[in-house]
Amino acid sequence: MTVQEATKWILQEIADQYDQEECAAIAKELLLFQLKSEPKDWFKIQRLNLAEKSIGTLTQQINRLKKEEPLQYILGEAWFCNLRFEVGPGVLIPRPETEELVEWVISHCRFPVQELRLLDVGTGSGCIAIALKRRMKAASVWAMEKSQEAIKQARNNAQQLGTAIEFLHMDLFDESKWKSLPEFDFIISNPPYITEKEINELANQVRYHEPSLALFAPTHDPLAYYRKITALFLQKRSKTGQL
Repeated sequence: MTVQEATKWILQEIADQYDQEECAAIAKELLLFQLKSEPKDWFKIQRLNLAEKSIGTLTQQINRLKKEEPLQYILGEAWFCNLRFEVGPGVLIPRPETEELVEWVISHCRFPVQELRLLDVGTGSGCIAIALKRRMKAASVWAMEKSQEAIKQARNNAQQLGTAIEFLHMDLFDESKWKSLPEFDFIISNPPYITEKEINELANQVRYHEPSLALFAPTHDPLAYYRKITALFLQKRSKTGQL
């Protein structure tokens, strides 16, 4: 089976789960991953023959997709700011739209990078903190996370990508731990914001597989995370601090 034939096969198999555009993107990503190729090589590999082992692996991956498991968990990776992050169950999958937050911080940096101190609250896979550190190597970056599983993954990603991040295994809502924190020039976060009323609107891949801790705001106070992050900012901001 060639890559071109495999693409058609995958599209047929997952057509009921995804729209046409998403099917094409998934098929491409599965095959590039299987052949350890880059997107720029996509058209060059169309006539390559897949090994029987690769076809067997693809069959297993397709079956998992049919069960609405996220593609990123199946592959064990997600791309963010052109960086490869390992992800798995228990860790929120990085979103392309969150890259805008990284660009915003960089564009609003008004003082020497070597003096910059940033805190990423609820770091998850570490994607925001690591992407910022990679772009601003002289800055000092901290990353806070409550989930043991997520912070373990974030530390591993930082190591794999050669970035020095100060990780804090800490619950944002435990204010007694704030005393040990330094002042920050930027506090960045992409906190849980989905309410109980919106749960049914989520794709099953998100609703049933990604960690609820990272997705859902407290039912009794949907803005709880925003209030607490603001309180932390007011207590730990530098003279030129930004939220």
